Amino acid sequence: ALALSSGTAALHLALVHLGAKPGTHVVTSSMTFAATANAIAYTGAEPVFVDADESGNMNPALLEQALTTLRGEGHEIKAVVPVDLLGKTADHATIGRIATDHGAVVLSDAAESLGATRDGKQSAAYGVAAAVSFNGNKILTTSGGGMLLSDDTELLARARYLSTQARQPAP
Repeated sequence: ALALSSGTAALHLALVHLGAKPGTHVVTSSMTFAATANAIAYTGAEPVFVDADESGNMNPALLEQALTTLRGEGHEIKAVVPVDLLGKTADHATIGRIATDHGAVVLSDAAESLGATRDGKQSAAYGVAAAVSFNGNKILTTSGGGMLLSDDTELLARARYLSTQARQPAP
């Protein structure tokens, strides 16, 4: 876990590590706060929006269609960023399978669902990494801040390096 200034920073730093940049695409939920799309835009990647199912979270069938279309058009997809919204966890098992089938990884935006579970698994336990937020309107608040969660120590180390002004050790 890496404490950061915001959940947006967590998403941004993870996307940088995953290779999101100009000329690439990142697929995300259409029903979300602007911060999710902003984090994608900060990298220069193009956000692609997928509509919600009846839960308010990313619709896996529409994700499949979007990824198939993007791949068919020759676009490079760096990540899928489902947003666990309104305290509900998206169908990450299906979303993860679809993303993998299309050569993409999942970065979970769990900022609005800290503590929520699906099939006994915490919302922030899906994907290569997850971002959570402690902003004043969140379930657990410190008035600000966020956290990047991952089992990928290289991802966390790079995010830590970038979040501390990319300083090199020097006397």
